[in-house]
Amino acid sequence: MKKKALKIGALALAAALMAGLGILANSLVGNPISKRMAQKTAENHLRQTYANTDFYIDTIGFNFKDGNYYVHIKSPSSMDTYFTLYITMGGKLRMDTYPDVLSGENTARRLNQSYRELADTVFESPVFPYQSRISYGDLEFISRQWLGGEDLPPYALIQEELELDRLYDIPALGAEAGHLVVYIEEETVSVERAAEIMLDVKRLMDEGGVPFYAMDFVLQYPPAEPDGPRPEGDVMVRDFLCAHIYEEDMIQRVKAADEALRAYYAEQDAARGKAAGESK
Repeated sequence: MKKKALKIGALALAAALMAGLGILANSLVGNPISKRMAQKTAENHLRQTYANTDFYIDTIGFNFKDGNYYVHIKSPSSMDTYFTLYITMGGKLRMDTYPDVLSGENTARRLNQSYRELADTVFESPVFPYQSRISYGDLEFISRQWLGGEDLPPYALIQEELELDRLYDIPALGAEAGHLVVYIEEETVSVERAAEIMLDVKRLMDEGGVPFYAMDFVLQYPPAEPDGPRPEGDVMVRDFLCAHIYEEDMIQRVKAADEALRAYYAEQDAARGKAAGESK
């Protein structure tokens, strides 16, 4: 009887473990049944909502964080037409991101990636003469609904005005809305040195065929050891216009921009401190 009871107990334990593993696996990677339900829901949604299109299901993935299937939809005739259907394990459609296509967001993402790759030809060149952990270029876009918002670059292009699948002149867009972000590490940190490097970065961008409209620039000391603390002291400017990067009085312009940015940050810190105090 004892042996039989032990055997039954062992089988029950094994069954419980298997069930637990099944539940765990289900929560991490989904299961074939729910995946098939998600596929069916996606197929029905495409047939009912996007009839007479060439949209097709590209991939289906499961996200264990929110428990949804992500069904990625593409069009073979449009490089900017791709979107995602979020579908529950029970086969219910929760979200359709096709509005990203209509709003110009996908087009903006494509153009921004092209500009970033163009800027990287300079920043990632083996002859780029500066030590930098953060250096990249972006095209600034803004949705029409956020026009006039605080801290938004006034030179940003309106996303909704982009044309789906259009092949734009990337350097021309860069001249209109290109934004460089450049962090340089050197043992000498001064306004004079910052001005000198900014002039040189502009020269390198001009030679590399990378127009830009404005630059965020930070000159800082390298950390004493890898990933260690960084000595205090830096020079920083934000949205410094490309048109203002030229030799005459450059040091004075950088100094004024650095002081203005520090005053702005101090003002923002004071406002946050006041708001925190009032909320207590």
